[in-house]
Amino acid sequence: MLKNKSYWTILLVLVSVSSFGQLGTSSPYSFAGLGELKQNGFTQHAATGGASIAQQSENSFTPNNPASLASLKYTVFDIGAYMSMGRLSTESESANTRTGNLSHFAMAFPFETKRKMAMSFGLNQYSDVGYEIENRFNNDTPSYYNILRGNGGIHRLFLGYGVQPIKGLNIGASVNYNFGSIQSAYAKIYPNTDARFSFSDETFFAYEGFDLDLGAQYTVYDSIRLARKKSVTLKHTLAGAFNTRSNLNGEGYRYSETFYGGDFDAGDPSTIDTIYYADNLKNVNQKPLSFSLGYTVSHGNKWSLSAEMERSMWSTIAPRDSISYRNNERYSLGFSIVPRPKYEEKGDFFGKVRYSAGLRYENLYYVFNNTPSTELGISFGLGLPIVKSVRIVEEKVAIVSTINITLEYIKRGSTGLIQEDYFKIGLGLNLNDKWFTKRKYY
Repeated sequence: MLKNKSYWTILLVLVSVSSFGQLGTSSPYSFAGLGELKQNGFTQHAATGGASIAQQSENSFTPNNPASLASLKYTVFDIGAYMSMGRLSTESESANTRTGNLSHFAMAFPFETKRKMAMSFGLNQYSDVGYEIENRFNNDTPSYYNILRGNGGIHRLFLGYGVQPIKGLNIGASVNYNFGSIQSAYAKIYPNTDARFSFSDETFFAYEGFDLDLGAQYTVYDSIRLARKKSVTLKHTLAGAFNTRSNLNGEGYRYSETFYGGDFDAGDPSTIDTIYYADNLKNVNQKPLSFSLGYTVSHGNKWSLSAEMERSMWSTIAPRDSISYRNNERYSLGFSIVPRPKYEEKGDFFGKVRYSAGLRYENLYYVFNNTPSTELGISFGLGLPIVKSVRIVEEKVAIVSTINITLEYIKRGSTGLIQEDYFKIGLGLNLNDKWFTKRKYY
């Protein structure tokens, strides 16, 4: 029966879905590879469709491009969480889902202002696994049902460094420690008879491995003359980022048993026989290299427009469990505007709010039954300012922290497969301060 696991896995995902579990993610597609890939940016980057590697700010950075650290002027602490609510459906059945989790926390600080050096560290998600798929055969004699379950994911602990070696050029690098676990189980249950034994097969592996991020940003300025002899200075930033391939070395166990199905439904299955057990098993999962290119044009702190393309080379990874891989490609477009960014002045709160919108299209890396899947995301966001005025070296400065709120609509799947439609709400807190400097508060 162990040899039939891959067959049942594909059959359950493709043919009939009657219930979906709620874990860190509730996507049945997270069965593939390392699970559902996460956007590694912060809450405010989700609002611009994930476009972030060419963005520069004195009070924020993106972990997707360590070169952005060189533009920091203030110490940054960023933390975020999300909640999603949606619906999964096939041609004949549907189910509602609800999930939530902490998305990231990170800290960065500039430590050499002349050469614009800064460091960062933090934790975010690379992937998430969470599914429960049940397929019932009530018309068979005896009746039975199959269950496929999985949970876990890969997290990333990063340490980054950014510097500006020459004017207009930022470069950076980040060392990442990837770790996590993936647990999967398959069971065939006969709930109404003891004449046939039910069966389950469970595997668990804890993974770890290292990879490296490299990034660069190059900025030029352009002056455009408008009506009435007024001119506007635009900032153009081109960026590239590269993430190395990584082997994730795993250690775990596999356990298979038979039991009475009625006891399983009651929540107290009694083992009849252990078919197979082994611990200290070794396994290697692979994370492919990826690269991204981005461009941002901005006008001071007032508005910015960003475009980005990312490709993860999943086609170079050997298929597992009868699922083939293709390159994961993401295309993002995002826009942000602050109507009146005069933070040093009192009043006009809504004029100081950052309003963002984004669009994201993604060719997902897994192919079930020769059918590829895509994902479309539409996002909106608000950045609510928290302004603190301090005096630094006899100069009054407005240090702006932000409460970030993001709403995304996401559609995932393909015709003939499971369709996912859900809304994702993100809440983030970006705190800024000036370290190692004497100051007076106002």
